[in-house]
Amino acid sequence: MESCKHEVLTLVAIKGNKLRCRHCHLTITEEELAGGCCPECLAVHKVRRSDFEKIITADSGASRYCCERCGMVIEC
Repeated sequence: MESCKHEVLTLVAIKGNKLRCRHCHLTITEEELAGGCCPECLAVHKVRRSDFEKIITADSGASRYCCERCGMVIEC
């Protein structure tokens, strides 16, 4: 099995507060939701649900990078 050296990294923007659907647990920003219903519940279950809980993300001061090759997220 080949080991990844994480040579191609992309900076992952840490966005502010997010919303989590109380039914399917999809986590999405308010901007992505745009005041609509949960896209996952609509696509999978054909039900328009708008019941979300706010997720407050703490700013750890660390930067996150994602390896383009293997998908691993590295925080430093």
